[in-house]
Amino acid sequence: MTPDVPLPPAPKPPSAEALAKARAAFASELTRPRRSWRTGVLRASGTIVGVVVVVAGVLLSVGACTLDFLSSRAVTLAALITVGVVTTWASLRPRGRVGRLVSLGLVAAAAALIVLMRGAGTVSELPEWVCTVSHLGVGLAPAAVAIVLLRNMAPNRLRAIVAGLAAGTTGAAVGEFGCAQSAGHVAVFHLSAWVGVALLVAFVSSKLTPRSYAP
Repeated sequence: MTPDVPLPPAPKPPSAEALAKARAAFASELTRPRRSWRTGVLRASGTIVGVVVVVAGVLLSVGACTLDFLSSRAVTLAALITVGVVTTWASLRPRGRVGRLVSLGLVAAAAALIVLMRGAGTVSELPEWVCTVSHLGVGLAPAAVAIVLLRNMAPNRLRAIVAGLAAGTTGAAVGEFGCAQSAGHVAVFHLSAWVGVALLVAFVSSKLTPRSYAP
């Protein structure tokens, strides 16, 4: 005969205080004015484009880059900025799982494009890791905006990664301004920064308490 196995104790019901706090939080969210996710897309995309334009202006003003050089990178720059905007839209759109999955493919295509367009490249006097550090640095502003916007939505790992990849296009675009090194350099030192920004956004956003659980 099989001995009777004691059942685990039933979970305790939530206290009246916990229920009161939950009701208060729910009521607060209902009364809080909802910001359109489209406004968030404009803010995040504007930050990405704004940082790229500012960095380009600084490099042109100090003679570290020329208009001819920028024109030679027009295809990759246009692709990166487009991917940044589209991926931002996909990351913040409610219930946009399919769009987020498609945007991952766009990011992969853009990453392959900037590698394949380089070829042999030229040797730089600066250490190769300077590109990685600088790309991470310029990606901090759009990453911060993405994290703030993600707090206004329900936690979602795929959404956070896609938002981080959108922010990472900033550094990838800046890398097209003044770096003329080889495809291998881009694959290792540029793309690692791009992935690093995405992981940073996903990690930080997962540690913050959401302000809303809207989808």
